[in-house]
Amino acid sequence: MSRRESRRSMVLVLGVLALVAATLACSIGGGSGSGVFRLDNQSGQKICYVYISPTTNSEWGDDLLGATEVIETGQTRDFTVSAGDYDLRADTCDSIAISEVYGVTVPSSGYTWVVR
Repeated sequence: MSRRESRRSMVLVLGVLALVAATLACSIGGGSGSGVFRLDNQSGQKICYVYISPTTNSEWGDDLLGATEVIETGQTRDFTVSAGDYDLRADTCDSIAISEVYGVTVPSSGYTWVVR
C-alpha cells in the first residue's frame, strides 16, 4: 500500500469514527441540541450517586459523579446532556434513593431539579 493510499484509509477511518461518536452523543436523549440539567441538593443529605437515564432505557446506567465527587446539601451541580426526556435518581452515600423522578424533559434552555 502506498503512502497516499495509507493516508486516504486513515482519513476514511477517522471520518467514520467521528460519525459514530456524533451519533452516540445525539442518541443519549433523543433530542436535538444540548441542555444543562442542574441538580440542586436541598435534601439535608450528601448525594453520592446521580443517575440520568433516557426514558426509553430500562436501566439507570452509570453514576455520573464518579468515585470521589459528592454534592453536599445546599450545593448545585450542572450536567450537560442532549435535550430530551429523562428519568432522574439521586442516592445517598449508602446507595439509598433520596429522590427519583420520571419523564423529565430537559430542553436546550436547561432544567433544574431540586432534590428535597
